[in-house]
Amino acid sequence: MKVSRGKQFYNRFGTYIILVALIIFFSVTAGGFFSVGNLTNLLRTGAVYILFGCGMTFVMISGKIDLSVPSIAALVGCVAALLIKAGMGTLPASIIAILIGTACGFINGFFIAKLKVPFFIMTAGMMYAASGIALVITHETSIGIHPENVKIPFSFWGGKTIGIIPSQFIIAIIFFVICLYIIKNTKMGRYTYAIGSNEKTARLSGVNVDKYNILIFTLNGLAAAIAGIVLASRMGTGSPNVADGGYNILAIAAAAIGGTSLSGGEGKLAKTVVGAFVLCVISTGLNIMGVNSSVQNIVIGAVLIAVVAIDMIDKRKEA
Repeated sequence: MKVSRGKQFYNRFGTYIILVALIIFFSVTAGGFFSVGNLTNLLRTGAVYILFGCGMTFVMISGKIDLSVPSIAALVGCVAALLIKAGMGTLPASIIAILIGTACGFINGFFIAKLKVPFFIMTAGMMYAASGIALVITHETSIGIHPENVKIPFSFWGGKTIGIIPSQFIIAIIFFVICLYIIKNTKMGRYTYAIGSNEKTARLSGVNVDKYNILIFTLNGLAAAIAGIVLASRMGTGSPNVADGGYNILAIAAAAIGGTSLSGGEGKLAKTVVGAFVLCVISTGLNIMGVNSSVQNIVIGAVLIAVVAIDMIDKRKEA
């Protein structure tokens, strides 16, 4: 089916145009939107969305969705907080916690690939399991992170700034660059698209589909784990309440706004980053205008529904 020039233009530049339009709108209507402090806040919030969004983009391109990422992030933050409270150094505590989060992603992938558990059921189960473990090990309370006499402070992950650039944004960009290399220059990247386009065809073509499904979910677990450490560092606590933050929906929204199809086989990481900033600009701009969080959720939900509806209409036309 021939795609119109207008559609081609929108596919290529639409996400960028939406971001620029939102920045202009809030610059005019929300006083202080263009301040240095708000720019730092945008980068700080955007870093978390980028981390979640990068991992989710791989999952969505493969034709699946992972509901467990906020619970994995909560578990990782709580584990790190408890280990530091027990006297462990911040770096080894962070590494162990990240490995636990990555293992959760591996378990998701293994059960989906090898045991053929539907991805929706498996990741929903992991969401409840990881959240439950985080609540049990913390006795349903936040654990303050106040390490003493350490060479590397835990605030390094998300509480420091270099000029106006938050440390967590630098971490997010490094992770994005690594993911971009993987998706553009490795077999994992190529096979992720192949699996999402048609898993049966990919399998018949000799692709080890099970292996790459496991790798995709493991990478997503790693992304959620790093985001969990960043959030814990930013808040100064390991909190099981992070599981209730809706980061799975925000990650899906960032990827979808960036053009990643929920049908699989289509998506670009760079546009996921733009999609993440679209969400940040909306939430930050509405905050400055005094709009409460409930209305913000309505707006983000409406944007997500609109983006997915447009994608589904396009898919039906192509079919």
